[in-house]
Amino acid sequence: MKPSKRCTADAEILLAFRSAYVDLINSSRASSDGLYSTLVPAVPQPEYQILRRDVALASGPAAAAYSRYGGTYTLRNAAVIRRDVNPVVNWEMSLRSPEELSPEMVVSSVEGAIGAARQEAAEAQQRERGLTGLVAAFVRWPSDLREAVGPDNQAQRTAAGAIGVLGQIIVATLATALGTGLVAGAVALWTAFF
Repeated sequence: MKPSKRCTADAEILLAFRSAYVDLINSSRASSDGLYSTLVPAVPQPEYQILRRDVALASGPAAAAYSRYGGTYTLRNAAVIRRDVNPVVNWEMSLRSPEELSPEMVVSSVEGAIGAARQEAAEAQQRERGLTGLVAAFVRWPSDLREAVGPDNQAQRTAAGAIGVLGQIIVATLATALGTGLVAGAVALWTAFF
């Protein structure tokens, strides 16, 4: 997969998480027992459980995407210091302890990661244009081929890698021959006119 497409896909995955999370937060209300406050359902329990499930399902792929574009937090309360808190992985903490990890912090962190992924996609798209992008596509070809085969069949992955390397050798040979031909043609034209 081209880097620009991977970054765009990451942005979409993060956006799906953000949407599911915001729906859940909008269906919650604050509750306090005097010492601690939490977010509890503001809609019927079955509907709330569906919303929680949607966030949990979206958080799996979003966690990997967030780790490429977002940061972690060190959170402190009176008794505990938590380091390297990923707001996507720890989204449920914002329901149990919104003072510690606020929903606003989760949303703004994810939005920042979405922006970074979109920026990276735009920059990658610029790099993919022209000769440099063509060369990068050929260099990336064996890994793309292995990815298309999938992780389950090691023999097929090995064969796909070998085919990809063989294809790169053929393309490099043709590119060298074409380059040599172009240089020879330019020299012939130069000597014909001068």
